[in-house]
Amino acid sequence: MELLILGLILWSAAHMVPVVAPTFRQGLVTKLGEWPYKGAFSFVIFASVALMVLGWRSIETLRPLYDFYSIAAFPALILILVGFVLIAASILPSNFRRTFRHPQLLGFSLWAFAHLCVNGDVRSVVLFGGLLLWSVATIFLLNKRDGAFQKPEKQLPHKGVMVAALGFVLFIVAVRGHEYFTGVALSAGS
Repeated sequence: MELLILGLILWSAAHMVPVVAPTFRQGLVTKLGEWPYKGAFSFVIFASVALMVLGWRSIETLRPLYDFYSIAAFPALILILVGFVLIAASILPSNFRRTFRHPQLLGFSLWAFAHLCVNGDVRSVVLFGGLLLWSVATIFLLNKRDGAFQKPEKQLPHKGVMVAALGFVLFIVAVRGHEYFTGVALSAGS
């Protein structure tokens, strides 16, 4: 459990630096240079993910705290699909960004919440609950830091279709490769 929690803390801390301490981040960029900073940031993120994976795998699955899988599985898939569309909206320009200020974080939040709904074991609650708390806190902190939402310019409608298509492709890849990527079969809980 310690490795999982350490990974969550490292992930959250690395992502929070630009949010809550932008001058500190800029100081690091000035001192190290843009690319070395990005390399160090990427290393920390990869290390945090490795710690979460190792921590996850080192924890024996115990009796679940709750079991909503049978009623939450389908709604969770829909939430994850919407989450991937929102993540795609952070990659490609579209009118989604006129409605959702932080589409990637919101999509990530939906992904984490959906996983929390269908996985009631302790390690899942810690992992997905921790990631959900991080993403929601980041949205609120970014909104506070950045002030009023300035909507971007309108985009042509077909760009929204492209975002939805990319989100759907990402969703299909995630569903089809879930067991390969995570070692967890969807039928047994995701």
